Amino acid sequence: MNNLDTIIDFGSKNLRLGVFNQSSEIIYSSNIKITKDLENKNLDESLKKLIRDAEKQLSTHLVDVNVLYDSSEFNHIDFAIKKNFDQPTLISKYYKSLVEEAKFLISENNFREQIIHMDINNITVDDNRKLSIFDDTKTKSLILDLKFICLNKSIIKNLSNKFKENNLNISSIYCSSYVKSNFYKKKINTSNNFIFLDIGYERTSALFFNNYKFQFINSAPIGGNNITKDISKVLKLDVNYSENLKIKFNKDENEMSFNKNSASDLNLYREIKKKNIQIDILKQIIEARINEIIDITVKQNNYFKNLNSLEKPKIIFIGCGSKLLRSINNFNLKKTFSEIIFFDESDSKICDAGINYHRSDERLMTNIKKKSKKIGFFEKFFNLFSK
Repeated sequence: MNNLDTIIDFGSKNLRLGVFNQSSEIIYSSNIKITKDLENKNLDESLKKLIRDAEKQLSTHLVDVNVLYDSSEFNHIDFAIKKNFDQPTLISKYYKSLVEEAKFLISENNFREQIIHMDINNITVDDNRKLSIFDDTKTKSLILDLKFICLNKSIIKNLSNKFKENNLNISSIYCSSYVKSNFYKKKINTSNNFIFLDIGYERTSALFFNNYKFQFINSAPIGGNNITKDISKVLKLDVNYSENLKIKFNKDENEMSFNKNSASDLNLYREIKKKNIQIDILKQIIEARINEIIDITVKQNNYFKNLNSLEKPKIIFIGCGSKLLRSINNFNLKKTFSEIIFFDESDSKICDAGINYHRSDERLMTNIKKKSKKIGFFEKFFNLFSK
């Protein structure tokens, strides 16, 4: 069973697990929804159950896992590096070493953060000729435009400790929003400028693409739970009750149309009548917070402001929090976006996105470790007496 890869999507409200064979076929999957108020103890117990159930079904111990994780603390860095040659030289001779040099410079000057993702956005040869794909041609200059996504090492350490408590080692940590967007973009017929907006429980991430190339990520500590808190505060309802009302509102608006005879545990029509809740006010609360989320993560972003105003981008909604938007028809997004797409996301697609990235060339390039530099005798002597 050592040739299996395990993907865990470690969210605040949902934990998902997928185990894949070497053919990228899923052989086991499960998920747990955290229904109580968010507490570390509850999250830890849910992770423990997720792992133990998997080990029981697979009849083996899970040791190394790859974790999809999201946080508003992810940091984006643009970086360009150039190499000049005395005579025409094959790109392949210096390509990897130039990438490693860029990674080294980012790490040395950003020591509190760890590189999570690295995307080679453009390759320019002879100062002005861009290559659409890698072409091992000869050139007198090579420029690489790179995009880095980094995360604070203290967050990574805390996350690793959580998994160590369950006897698990995190082999790799990936930004869930980035991994999903890169996978989903292949399934959507769109190009030019488009945006994935991943609305989570307490975090929203906007990922900007142009001609299928990743351009920028912007995250904010605001998500679906903020909508629940707004409903609770404005309508003076219990938080757990407000969460159920929010979920039920989304379902009933689309599927049941406030059916008076619904036999469900929480009949929205009956609850609205009993507690004297005005449906228009409920809609306005949800609409106001969603508009704020879009403003903070997309519209106020400098990358978005610099887009060609004549060419509106498409926006593609993913994440559990985005499901609420299907119930809101009266807020005007089409003034800003050329098309609004709701991607049909599922637990299996999220895990598929994880294994797809884990086995991609980009991930391999990101994780290549630079060989340690040999230290000479006099340098060792100097280091010894300089301590």
